[in-house]
Amino acid sequence: MIDRSYLPFKSARDYQDVKMQKWMGFFLSEHHAALLEDSDKKHSRSDLTTEQKHLLLSQIYANQWPACIEVSEKKACISYTGTIAQMTPLAILLKTQTGYYNLPLEAINRIALAEEVAHESA
Repeated sequence: MIDRSYLPFKSARDYQDVKMQKWMGFFLSEHHAALLEDSDKKHSRSDLTTEQKHLLLSQIYANQWPACIEVSEKKACISYTGTIAQMTPLAILLKTQTGYYNLPLEAINRIALAEEVAHESA
């Protein structure tokens, strides 16, 4: 036991330290945050190589097919549906009903035709 008799306040003199118990809330919240961050990383990976992305996107662009493109943005996956208005080696310009979106190729996780996505959800 620690001698705290020199302290001016009774509450400080009578304080009983709960050792590691006082840190458990901190550890649990840190552990939970790390688990969430790890699960976000799993969802933001693409199985497509850069060459595969170029091939799929160039076919969609040439035929002007509507496509559903999933992109990683700030630890979240966002899906856009539209046609490719412009294509460069590093990015595409996707025309949707709400506007135009510049999507970098490195952020693209998934590419599918819009009709395939409609069949999957039905």
